[in-house]
Amino acid sequence: MTIPNGENETWYLDPITEIPGVHHALLMTLDGMVQARSENLSADDADGVAAMTSALHAASRAAVIPALGAPADTPIETVTVKIAEGTYMVMPAGANTLIAAAGDDSMHMGVVVHMMARQAKKLGEQHMSVSARSHDSAS
Repeated sequence: MTIPNGENETWYLDPITEIPGVHHALLMTLDGMVQARSENLSADDADGVAAMTSALHAASRAAVIPALGAPADTPIETVTVKIAEGTYMVMPAGANTLIAAAGDDSMHMGVVVHMMARQAKKLGEQHMSVSARSHDSAS
């Protein structure tokens, strides 16, 4: 996995890309900025996919909330697009973050969604953990 700022976050997307049939995985901000991408997805492609995924997520929300009569603050759980070449799935991965996976027809969507949710939880736990303050520093 590649992180734009050079940090090693392989632990996050690798379990998803190791699932048979998954070709790419991507972590992005809600506004479409790449945070991490699988090795086999070029930086240019990742930037374009992240930008369009942000728009897809926003459009899905704008369509689904009124169509289902859901409260305006209802979060989108998963967006799935299926075409002849395969499936693309997107879900929230914490505050203002999305995770996506793309794969062919051999990709087991239930396994991928489970792993995406598991990794999103791990990412949230990592970002929520804060080092203890030292006793000699001012607060």
